[in-house]
Amino acid sequence: MIKKLLKLISSNNNFENRKYWGKFEGIFSIIFNFILFIIKIIVGLISGSIAILADAVHTLSDIISSAGIVWGFHAAYQPADKKHPYGHGRIEHIITLTVSFLLLYTGIEFIKESIKAIKNPEIVEFNIWLFITIFATILIKEFMARVAVNIGKEINSDALIADGYHHRTDVLSTVIVIFTFFIKGIDGYLGIIVALFIIYSAFEIAKDAVDSLIGEKPSRDFIEKLKNYVLNMDVVEGIHDIIVNKYGEKVIISFHIEIDMNLSFDEAHYWSEQVEDLVDAKFGIKSVVHADPIDKNDEELNKIKPILENYFQENKKIDSFHDLRKIGKKNVNIVFDISIREKITKSEKKKIYDDISNILEKNIDNFHDVVIKVEPLYAY
Repeated sequence: MIKKLLKLISSNNNFENRKYWGKFEGIFSIIFNFILFIIKIIVGLISGSIAILADAVHTLSDIISSAGIVWGFHAAYQPADKKHPYGHGRIEHIITLTVSFLLLYTGIEFIKESIKAIKNPEIVEFNIWLFITIFATILIKEFMARVAVNIGKEINSDALIADGYHHRTDVLSTVIVIFTFFIKGIDGYLGIIVALFIIYSAFEIAKDAVDSLIGEKPSRDFIEKLKNYVLNMDVVEGIHDIIVNKYGEKVIISFHIEIDMNLSFDEAHYWSEQVEDLVDAKFGIKSVVHADPIDKNDEELNKIKPILENYFQENKKIDSFHDLRKIGKKNVNIVFDISIREKITKSEKKKIYDDISNILEKNIDNFHDVVIKVEPLYAY
């Protein structure tokens, strides 16, 4: 039902418009939290329940966090300026981190109150006004949580998913009250279980936000799609040294392509720019391409290339090798780079050097030495 409702609303604003949907969820939450605040205030005054009045104040505080979502998505999509040439996209990760702290605080407070309830259990008497408030709160808050999580998944926003979990904490706390109508003294124990769930959710959300702020590795799926797309271009013989930087939704990448050394400088420059334009249009990113010349006609290099490929396929820490070239004639040096999946030790690197030296000595005339450069982990 919620997905259909969102599709109906999004007839003129598809989910690619992240700014619209981020602000939409924040304003949506503010409106419904205000409605809940009014309901709880009225019922609290009618029933004389201090607990409901206190919960109304708590709901009012939720409006502040929702306002933070609206501001955050507005700020995150401000254009680049002199101080922030890459834009403001990472503000969204800061919002996510802030909401996770709110969740953590809520979980800790849950534990405190649950311990008090276990030590000094209170009997909650059934009250029709209290029951109506509980039921209305559960329906509205769960609806709010599902809307936030659904939009968050559609636009790939951890901030909105975190806000959805924040709404759901209110649902769980309210459901506990229902159990106390039927099983006396159980609310404290249920509260601790709920608190642990909330703290775990806060930790997972914070972890993802911190990873994004520090700089996490790109998905393997993206790297493979990029490689396959570029390698399908006739002029490209290989692709390597892919480096990805993310600033919110803005993605800037650089990579090297291997092209025939017999192309002129002008031709190499032209094709590198062509690859940039095609990649930018295909993936919606900004790319910078460096062209590496390779000798396609050297018989010895063509002979050892498949041998090296076979050798490195057996090493799980090595992703690939590239920039294979030959320097010198009387004393031939073979030079190439390797991309790694995991950090390799000095002893592992020495073993690779020794193994490759033995292979090359058998296959290269006048072989003198091999130079192997290990790329950093962030280059794919």
